[in-house]
Amino acid sequence: MSRIRTSRAALPLIFALIACAKAADVPPDYGDRRPIVLISIDSLRADHCTPYGHRSETAPGEESTPFLARMAREGALFENASAASPWTLPSHVTLLSGMHPREHGVRTRKFRIPDELELVSGRLRQAGYQTAGFFSGPFLHNVWGFGHGFDLYQPGVTYLADPETGAHLAEAGKSDEVEGIHAQSHSDAECAEQVVGKAIEWLERKDRYREPFFLFLHLWDPHYDYFPPAEYRDRFLPDGATARGDEFLNDEIPLTPELKRELLGLYDAEIRYTDDWIARLDAQFEAWGIADDVILLITADHGEEFLEHGNRGHHLTLYEEVMHVPMLVRAPGLVPAGVRVAGSVSIADVAPTLLDFGGAPAWPDRSGVSLRRLIAGGDGNHTVRMDLLRPTKQLQLIGWREGSEKLIYDSQQRLTSIFDLTSDRFERAPRSFDGLDEQDAFLQRAVASLRLEPQTPVHPPGEVSEPEHVSTALNQAGYVDDK
Repeated sequence: MSRIRTSRAALPLIFALIACAKAADVPPDYGDRRPIVLISIDSLRADHCTPYGHRSETAPGEESTPFLARMAREGALFENASAASPWTLPSHVTLLSGMHPREHGVRTRKFRIPDELELVSGRLRQAGYQTAGFFSGPFLHNVWGFGHGFDLYQPGVTYLADPETGAHLAEAGKSDEVEGIHAQSHSDAECAEQVVGKAIEWLERKDRYREPFFLFLHLWDPHYDYFPPAEYRDRFLPDGATARGDEFLNDEIPLTPELKRELLGLYDAEIRYTDDWIARLDAQFEAWGIADDVILLITADHGEEFLEHGNRGHHLTLYEEVMHVPMLVRAPGLVPAGVRVAGSVSIADVAPTLLDFGGAPAWPDRSGVSLRRLIAGGDGNHTVRMDLLRPTKQLQLIGWREGSEKLIYDSQQRLTSIFDLTSDRFERAPRSFDGLDEQDAFLQRAVASLRLEPQTPVHPPGEVSEPEHVSTALNQAGYVDDK
């Protein structure tokens, strides 16, 4: 038998390598500061998610969100979570600040988060967390101030990072460059793969996953246009389907029942692709041995309208098809498995909840409220505020919800509508009023609450100056007149 001779000089190196290997096998001890991951999925309706009862019409054998279904089994699902606004920018400011749009003031595209407004990222960084954010939609760009409090905040996709994108897209005609960029940003960008890949790379570098971290991911894929990877298109669309995926907002193309059905199939395919990549991120947590330590919260910024009230897209109404969003949280040891919370809640409650779980001081003066009491079985409803300001279309809507009752006030039309979502879940039969002086108990509570809202933002928002490539990306995405 041959023997391998080892010099005495090499022994310390060998022992060091063995020690490192053993250390890598030992799960991190985070103490009271467990890792926190917040994921926002753009344009995701709650009623298109498996744990909310969805079954795809075009592919009944496929689940749209099997990972979210697993989260519902292993954690808590909020049955009645609402977005703050029916579009990305104000809703995400609310998500990260715990303030509803009239509090933070970023209600239109021309305003940005002021430097003095602390986000959940900054609050957790002060508590000792490493912080990173990766985004894939134009309205999450740091030009609006979303990078506050992050050690690293950057696009997870190349089309938002390259300044030449704007120059190419601004060119007249449809050059190869324009076609390629448009395809990358909407049809075949596969944003979730890029964003999740960057997040894993950041966590692996310097073994950051072994120390407390806050990770924010924004996943853009379910936003129109609907161009899922070919594998997912084939799974969710029947043979012979002709929908391209970019017809949805083209008013010149009639949205026939068959085209609508196929577009919904493509929408489900985009959702499933996104869900699968979240599952891959969770599998990496499993590989590192930290899945049971991670506090994972997943929600959406708004949903999407498919003619429920005659509209296509979003940024137009405060109806449930755009305001009812999924919200789930999994935190073994902190959140019981299989909890379903029936009370009304808002994405404004997300940041306060994460601060609560992370042991960081709560904000004393913001409208969002921690969800831990409801998760633990507490009864009641959180007050939900909704807002839409779109001057170019002369839209100014205020929404207020408490439990199953919901108010929408159209200040342009001076019309108040109240819905009972238990008996009228599709919002077809409102109680309507010509003013705000009717003797209706819910109306009076809503008005009393709305009168307490600040007339001006707590910290006046700054005005934004968009880089050309960001403006062009927004226009390509359909936000042509949203300033």
